[in-house]
Order: sequence, then structure tokens, then C-alpha cells
Amino acid sequence: MNVLRTLFDQLRLTWRLIRDPRVPVLAKMIPLAGLVYIISPIDFVPDIIVGLGQLDDLGIFLLGLRLFESAAPEYVVEEHKAQLQSRQAHQQTVIDSKRYTIRDKK
Repeated sequence: MNVLRTLFDQLRLTWRLIRDPRVPVLAKMIPLAGLVYIISPIDFVPDIIVGLGQLDDLGIFLLGLRLFESAAPEYVVEEHKAQLQSRQAHQQTVIDSKRYTIRDKK
């Protein structure tokens, strides 16, 4: 389950960095290249080999996300990571709290 959380966090960070105008356009092409690789019929390991074919697609895509993160300006990445972490901490606080309903007595 921790792997899925890490993947989800990486996707959220990537989405925020793509939308940030401080990240160079050339760096934003890296995740796009990963998506093109997944769609492309040309693969390192053919998709005919069940399991391995899809695994190399996933690996290239994740590598592209990490490469994009490293190509973006470090201060921008750190800013977005801090915002995401504070948002997660806030959501955990809300989830852990109890809900009470206050009704007027008539």
C-alpha cells in the first residue's frame, strides 16, 4: 500500500510541476515522452510478453517522472513538496477528528 501512496504522491507532484510556469518547457516534455513511450508500439520489451512488457512501460514512465522532478528547479520542487505535505497533514487531522451534530432544542 505504501508503494501506491508513493506513486500517487509522485503523480500529484508531477501534475503541480507541469502547471507551474517557473518550470522550463523543455523539462515539461519529459513526462510527455514517457507517455508517448507507453502508447508507442516500439518497446524495449514487447507487450506480447505478458507482465514484462507492461512492467518496462511502467518503469520507463516512473523513470520519466523522477527525471522530470530532477530537471525542475529545486526550489520549486521543494515548495510544491512542502505544500503537498502540509495538505496531507491537514487531511489526516480532519479524518482523525470526530463529527458532532448540534441540534437546537425546541
